[in-house]
Amino acid sequence: MNQSEIALPLVLVIDDDQTIHLWAKRHLSAAGFEVVFAINGHEGVDAFKKYSPDIILVDIEMPEMDGFATCSGIRSVPGSSNTPLLMITGTEDAERIERSYLAGATDFIVKPINWQVLIHRLRYMIKASKVFLQLEKSESRLSKAQQMARLGHWELRIVDDNLYWSDEIYKIFEQNSDSFTLDQPGFLNMVHAADRLYVDEGFEKAIKNGTGLTIEYRIITGTGKQRFVSQHIEIIKNQQDQLVALTGTIQDITERKDHENQVRHLAYYDVITGLPNRTCFLELLSTALELAKRNGRSFAVLFLDLDGFKGVNDTYGHHVGDLLLKEVSRRLTEGLRRSDIASRYLHHHNYIADVARLGGDEFTILLNELTQPEDAAIAARNILKWISEPVLLEDHKIFSGASIGIALFSQDGQDGETLLKNADVAMYHAKKMGKGNFQFFHDFMNIKAKKRMELENYMHQAVANNELQLYYQPVIKSVTGELIGAEALMRWESPQLGFLYPVDFISLAEENGMILKFGEWAIHEVCRQYQDWQKKGMGYLSIAVNLSSLQLNQISFVPMLKAILNEYQLDPAFLVLELTETMIMVDSEKILGTLLELKKMGIKLSIDDFGTGYSSLSYLKRFPLDSLKIDRSFIKDVTNNSEDAAIVDAILALAAALNLQVIAEGVETGLQKEFLENTACQAIQGNVFAKPMPMADFQEYWKSH
Repeated sequence: MNQSEIALPLVLVIDDDQTIHLWAKRHLSAAGFEVVFAINGHEGVDAFKKYSPDIILVDIEMPEMDGFATCSGIRSVPGSSNTPLLMITGTEDAERIERSYLAGATDFIVKPINWQVLIHRLRYMIKASKVFLQLEKSESRLSKAQQMARLGHWELRIVDDNLYWSDEIYKIFEQNSDSFTLDQPGFLNMVHAADRLYVDEGFEKAIKNGTGLTIEYRIITGTGKQRFVSQHIEIIKNQQDQLVALTGTIQDITERKDHENQVRHLAYYDVITGLPNRTCFLELLSTALELAKRNGRSFAVLFLDLDGFKGVNDTYGHHVGDLLLKEVSRRLTEGLRRSDIASRYLHHHNYIADVARLGGDEFTILLNELTQPEDAAIAARNILKWISEPVLLEDHKIFSGASIGIALFSQDGQDGETLLKNADVAMYHAKKMGKGNFQFFHDFMNIKAKKRMELENYMHQAVANNELQLYYQPVIKSVTGELIGAEALMRWESPQLGFLYPVDFISLAEENGMILKFGEWAIHEVCRQYQDWQKKGMGYLSIAVNLSSLQLNQISFVPMLKAILNEYQLDPAFLVLELTETMIMVDSEKILGTLLELKKMGIKLSIDDFGTGYSSLSYLKRFPLDSLKIDRSFIKDVTNNSEDAAIVDAILALAAALNLQVIAEGVETGLQKEFLENTACQAIQGNVFAKPMPMADFQEYWKSH
């Protein structure tokens, strides 16, 4: 077959945001997908009927017919149930996610969209959908072949709701055919209360789809016993293709279920601690690997070995040794359950899946969704602290400790066995270093973790020792070349660590809360310096200061800002607070109130890095914004990439319609500058004019302009 004759997988994108259409066309087409678009829910349902796409993307926030209604509308179309559908949501809100699944969504994706990750998910889901269809066909053929082996059969006539059971089914349910009222309500009343909805939905699904279905559920017999049954449902139609009856079989599978549970528990769980064993842990690790590869995330495997455990067994006996293993298990599971670092999405029955006992005194911990690899070091330090606390076992006060090895995905291994082996190697290295400590598999991570701890320690001294500085990058008016403002950018001159840029320390400051002190210092310093410039009669400029989400969510933020402005007797109109798109969408109602307060004070509000986050018309209309900055990623290739140029033009048109000022940041070349000067872009910021400079240099720059 010719390559051109192979049909490309078809993606239907339903979104009222034209920016999303641009991005989808750019990324998905390049990845080998065919894409069709709809701008609202009604068009989306029609497009589904017309094109029969392989997969659908639906935005939740749409006028008239929102994403939930659109999803339900698509699922009402015959033959739509097996088509994967992803809901696009602005936040990982539990209620929205639940509504998405209830409406029929297969999965969801959170803005800002990581297009490379989405492409992998689309390919995986399309492939899984096709495999699922093939599996359903295979199961249907298999179930027909097994019908003769069922223990009892039944039939429900649709015309008069007349239900028939064979004698074997009466025996399974422990009911007497003479005294038991045999009808659909009577049958459902014997189904376990927690399974009734599932059983009811099973019948409805079989009728709706017109195909056979097998469900497994629990019943409560006439004598009060709980049993597991497997029920097969078949549809009977007449020659006019009308439903006339349901028929099928019911088999008691209680013994099989009990046996499966016993075997599974023995095969997957440790007898002493009840934790997952090595087999179970490797399966959980395999699941974590799939998720990490699909989502582009990192995780860590910690290999823990107790220090001096053999001495406890030799001195107090194996019984006390077993009690110590149980106590260590309890401390690990409870400690990690309270931890913000440990993952909470991998659970199995009542056991915490990210802790396992491999045997002897060896435990493993799976830390998923690490923000950064160094977080594994924080978890390891906590674990060592929990285990080192003495424990009283049968009147014996036992002091224990542990050594921990850490392996990171993906730099320390691409599969579970390799990661586990390398974590084990790192643990033996920790033992050699004197026990009671942890080591990464790679030395550079040990160095990095140590540097992170040092950075955090020195960070607490930065404000008190006056080590922070503000650099200013000029903002130039496009048409006249006039200096109209500047962005204040933080630098840290550490006596121990040297000169640091924001990328070196801001993310850590946001994690440990130091960003609150840093942010307050920055605003205070900008106001102090601006008052000095005013006293010198240097004129008026707008000064922009970046905010973090942690600052904006503090109740004390607005009062603090008012106090600083009052202290220096400044007109707030000079101050521009820059926010990111993600910040204002996390808790939009709360943030809206704060922004309205700031606006009432006379402070200007700007969206930084516009185009990389939500880029939604709805929030631009709703929030009291004054300006936006086009992200440097669009400016970089604007002179030689027609799509980037089109995106810049679209942003400028959108801003003009909403009466927002536009600043292009990251302008590095004369060609970029010339391109922007021929558009409606009001201001330019970038090295083409000047790099960020210390306060004294900026003051001279201002005077010369």
